[in-house]
Amino acid sequence: MAVSPRSNDWICLLIFSLVISVQYVNSNPIPTPIIQDLDLLIPKTIIPGADEKGAVCLDGSPPAYHFSPGKDEDASNWLIYLAGGGWCTSNDTYSTHDLSVESCSSRMKRELGSTFNMAPFVFKGIFGINATFTKFYKWNRVIIRYCDGGSFAGDVEKPDPVTKLYYRGARIFQVVVDELMAKGMKDAKNVIFAGGSAGGLGVLVHCDRFTSRFPKGVRVKCLSDSSLFLIVKDPERAKYFKAVFSDIVALHQPNKSLPVECTSKMSPFECFQPKNLVQYVKSPLFIFHSAYDSFQVQNTFSMDLYRAIKNRSSISPTDMALLQDFKKQIISALPKPSATKGFIVTSNFGHSFASADYKKRMFADSKSKTIEDGFYNWFFDKHPINLIDPNNVPFMF
Repeated sequence: MAVSPRSNDWICLLIFSLVISVQYVNSNPIPTPIIQDLDLLIPKTIIPGADEKGAVCLDGSPPAYHFSPGKDEDASNWLIYLAGGGWCTSNDTYSTHDLSVESCSSRMKRELGSTFNMAPFVFKGIFGINATFTKFYKWNRVIIRYCDGGSFAGDVEKPDPVTKLYYRGARIFQVVVDELMAKGMKDAKNVIFAGGSAGGLGVLVHCDRFTSRFPKGVRVKCLSDSSLFLIVKDPERAKYFKAVFSDIVALHQPNKSLPVECTSKMSPFECFQPKNLVQYVKSPLFIFHSAYDSFQVQNTFSMDLYRAIKNRSSISPTDMALLQDFKKQIISALPKPSATKGFIVTSNFGHSFASADYKKRMFADSKSKTIEDGFYNWFFDKHPINLIDPNNVPFMF
């Protein structure tokens, strides 16, 4: 059968498009798990009308989240996760090489400050799509994207008169939760409100506010992962986080998001510090943290110490003493063990484990259960979990 010139044009166009597509994939390689299962890639959902409520990212763009619906017997269970990504400050004085801390003016140009260029999110780790990743794979899973730079806590009424940026993290949190409640979360049976790193600090800020949205009888608990950012006792080594947190509080003004019970006794700067904030969380709360948190080691101590641990090099007695003292300060910042408070402190050298490492052992001991098992048992009230790794040196799997 003869093919018309118009058909030839379409065939050529199709072949050309396929070639371009292959070239694009080859020049921008997709991680192997994504190639095997495209369900891992969850597109963003932009909240319509959020800007009318003043809930916007740094650049004024509307907030976004990624949603994977629950199924079967877990269709009424929800996992809500606040994504992290450090913080943004008023200047670049304390910026880090990995841009986890940078000026808000710089951040507004990236996905940590704007939803315009946010790509689909890879759902793995505790958000994963099958039992290989997580026990929660049939739950409704939501990742709230981080684009305010202030741990979802800021609420500044007017944009910055100089930079024109917005500091509205608390409003972003509010509108996303409102939308999820309307999508069915109001009828949930079990809810995990989790976050990692700066997002985990957001969980500490909003835990009680979030749990109060549900009626009695709903099991709703909070999980804060790698968020006990310490301003250590040593004044010299405390300078970095003290300066960064001071700038965040001054710029993002989280005052209204912090517990009144705390701000009536201490300054917003003090109440924003996790070691103080955690003492005022009334709702069920679980904390997972590394005794040798990699983010804090490089910014409180030194990159040399960070590299030594990362490369499994020998650590000097002086540095080991610093690490042991840091572990003691982490432990002292934990909430008191109770029926509603649980924690795991691991010696695993890392930071923000939810996206990949919850299936790994809690401790170096080969008989240790996984992080996920410990949290799962605590969440479903099987038994209390208040565990501190007895291993006194950092390790890596």
